[in-house]
Amino acid sequence: MQQELCKYEFLKTILLEVIEENSPEVKETFLMLFNSLRDKNTDSTKIKDLFHEISESQYLMGVIKACSLHNIILNIYEEQEQAKIASVSRSIATAYKNLEEEGFDRIDCDRVLESIRFYPVFTAHPTESRRRTFLEAHQEITRELEKIEQFSYMPSEQIPYKDREIAQSRESIKYRLHLLWKSHLVRSEKLEVIFELDNLLFIIENSILPSALRVLNQVSNRLNKPLKISPIKLGSWIGGDRDGNPFVSNEMMTRVMKMQHELIIQTYIKEINKLIRELSLSVDFCTPSKELQKSLQKEKSYLNQTSLKLHEREPFRAKLNLIKLKLQNHLLKVNAVGEVDFTYQNPKELLEDIDMLIASLDSIAAKRLKSLRNLVLLGGFHLMQLDFREHRDMYMNAVSEVLCLLGYTDSDFIHRHESKKIEILNKVLSEPPLNLNSILWEVSSQTRHTLNAFLRILWAKKAISKDILKSVIVSMTTTASDLLAVLYLAYCSGLWQKGKVKTTDNGECIIKDGKSGIFITPLFETIEDLENAQEILEVLSKNEHYRQYLKDSGNAQQIMIGYSDSSKDGGIFTSNYSLYKAISNLVKLEQRLGIHFMLFHGKGGSISRGGGQLESALLAFPRGSIGTTLKTTEQGEIISSRYLNPRVAIRSFALTLASLLKKAVHDNFCANLDPNSNGGVQNTKNLDSDLIDKNIQIKCDVDPYLPKLEELSRISYRTYKDLVYETPNFVSYFKQATPIEFIQNLNLGSRPSKRKDTQRVEDLRAIPWVFAWTQNRSIIPAWYGLGSALKGIGDKQLLQDCYKDSVFFKTTIDNIVQGFIKVDMEIAEMYNDFVQDFGLKQSIWSKIHNEYNETLEWLLITRNENELLDSNKEVRETILTRMPNIKALSLLQIELVRKYKQAQYEDLRHRLMEQIHGTIIGIAQGIRNTG
Repeated sequence: MQQELCKYEFLKTILLEVIEENSPEVKETFLMLFNSLRDKNTDSTKIKDLFHEISESQYLMGVIKACSLHNIILNIYEEQEQAKIASVSRSIATAYKNLEEEGFDRIDCDRVLESIRFYPVFTAHPTESRRRTFLEAHQEITRELEKIEQFSYMPSEQIPYKDREIAQSRESIKYRLHLLWKSHLVRSEKLEVIFELDNLLFIIENSILPSALRVLNQVSNRLNKPLKISPIKLGSWIGGDRDGNPFVSNEMMTRVMKMQHELIIQTYIKEINKLIRELSLSVDFCTPSKELQKSLQKEKSYLNQTSLKLHEREPFRAKLNLIKLKLQNHLLKVNAVGEVDFTYQNPKELLEDIDMLIASLDSIAAKRLKSLRNLVLLGGFHLMQLDFREHRDMYMNAVSEVLCLLGYTDSDFIHRHESKKIEILNKVLSEPPLNLNSILWEVSSQTRHTLNAFLRILWAKKAISKDILKSVIVSMTTTASDLLAVLYLAYCSGLWQKGKVKTTDNGECIIKDGKSGIFITPLFETIEDLENAQEILEVLSKNEHYRQYLKDSGNAQQIMIGYSDSSKDGGIFTSNYSLYKAISNLVKLEQRLGIHFMLFHGKGGSISRGGGQLESALLAFPRGSIGTTLKTTEQGEIISSRYLNPRVAIRSFALTLASLLKKAVHDNFCANLDPNSNGGVQNTKNLDSDLIDKNIQIKCDVDPYLPKLEELSRISYRTYKDLVYETPNFVSYFKQATPIEFIQNLNLGSRPSKRKDTQRVEDLRAIPWVFAWTQNRSIIPAWYGLGSALKGIGDKQLLQDCYKDSVFFKTTIDNIVQGFIKVDMEIAEMYNDFVQDFGLKQSIWSKIHNEYNETLEWLLITRNENELLDSNKEVRETILTRMPNIKALSLLQIELVRKYKQAQYEDLRHRLMEQIHGTIIGIAQGIRNTG
């Protein structure tokens, strides 16, 4: 503990040096602030006067920056400690040991591990609040701190050398903090889509790829054989998510796909260049296989004169040069009009060449080639699989216009009865596909934009990689016709080639298999949509065309579950319970329909949007809902917190795979076998695997507390709805009692902060909704309604038993507690004072304050604690250590907002807006999420 404290103090000392050298007055003020807020005996009036004085001083921005940089060094320190703990106590090896102790056979664990797939999908929203400058500094400071830690363990005889290296690393940290001190916290320009991609690719190249590769190598070593498929598949929404983002054009999507392709191919070339220098093995000492010799003989005409000379004596270098040339040609192929000779058609051909080399080498000489092989399994020719997401209305409007143009309906198609829409779509799906290119200039620009998207996707799958894009997501899916409309666009674009029956000349019927290049993915977001999901999927499973599409897709249906809007719609507990119930119902429906559902979890960073520990959430999912495949969004600042530090990234990947292994083994073996079966892996849900045993049925465990959970959800929903939806002028209160006005003006992401100017909660985006409540420190989306629900049950022993025995309830409560402990009602009440209508202010604050007290009381009862997180003191201390610093920024923010509202001229308002933005970024870094 002393060593951990020293590491934090070490960083803090350097930061204070930087502040002192740049502004001694700021250092003095910052320390006064720092110590006053940590001293519980400090008079509140004195603190209030101090903040008012700071807000009036010329040192204001310096204090804001000091607090923000302090939050950054806290984040770096915590990440290092997490990585250290994980490397010691949590790994795939530990998961194996625990499973074997529970009685599971290693052979069976190997089979499950081999079939595991983790799909993290990186999205730009809620966006990372820090600029790339700060991300790069964060990474460099982390590296230097790790060096210092390594040198500190060196033996005493090397002390002079050690001291010099530590001094150099210390200077590097100071240099970076000095530069950050002189940089703006907030971007001055609007963040464009291409910059969002640039930020992500920086993390991908510098941390995610090498970290994921290390984990793949560990998995391969554990299985003691080459991997067939990567257990980690990277995905992205940047450049493909156009729901509500007009800046994601078809041209931008194409540019993003090309950039991803170029980065991964250049990564391979860089690794091959290293191998060319290293593998100087001569035929005198290492005989190449006949296959390799034959390959070199066939391709030697493509070698230049230098490589031809090498061919005779150093065949491995020669083959690597040929591999490099094929990869370089693949880069040319993407933009070429005609055919490009001597290139790879797909990653499989590259893997065959690598395997050819490995087969001719011993295990030591082949070590780095094996690692390159795993890298190719991970990155393919696409790097990250892009998802295409659009709102249901955009798909439907395009199809409506096309059908009207062709004479199948009038322009009122989208307003017709659902049965009529399905009837018309069935008709056009029964006919030969329309050539979309033939009508592009006969439709409106908006429809052309949508049709062109499908054509661009088809081009990319042919020119770059068939895996460049698979999921076509339909936001706000409400009816079966929404998905049939997308199926029609896929049919006409060639992304779905329908299977059909052909008759030969002698009258024999042959079934020709179709092929689908995409997963049409409904996104169920609101509580009502989650409840209707089962009915929609049942209707589609009975539709002849959609049934054929499912057959052509390997009898698999991807379904995206949205966490954000359901939380805004019904409150935190009802959202979690509705998701749990919906997933349970989908598992049952899956069995009944005989379709394999792969669930895509649209989780956010904050507790209110499905955040929290992914590993504990995995174990809380209904039995049978995961199988061996987990696809989930990794959003905004969560990307940097989990993946910016390579050591933390290794931890994140390894811990997720270990948890997925544990969940899959428990779900798919003994505890879950049909008593009439003979055993075996069941319902692995792995779309790429042949391990599925279709003769074994899942037996979903029923939570014995389900009736009580249902009652908790009902009471919580009623309480939340009363505040958010039934209180007159609640949106007006929200706009005055939170800094939403300033958040909407922040240059955080490329996507507009609101869909439209509205006075309806339903039309507010979930991310700024959560962000605003987090900034005003009431954080009501993370807990409101729970206290009334727990009090409504009223049975203390029952709640404690439920917490002990129900994995879902325990996980949900634990996540809520970690959000709830960050609430600061003193700050929230100060924000409440900004509301002008006295009656509205009193009415709503009374509800929030009372619900807060009830939630605190009943959380302590349920978890059987004297104070929140008393049973997990390390987590409690980690969170509470941040609170005084965050409170300082909140108090400064309130002073600045008050000044802004009183400002009489534009220049002053503009200056105050910049200062407020600085506090917003600082608080976000302290709490570690935007929304």
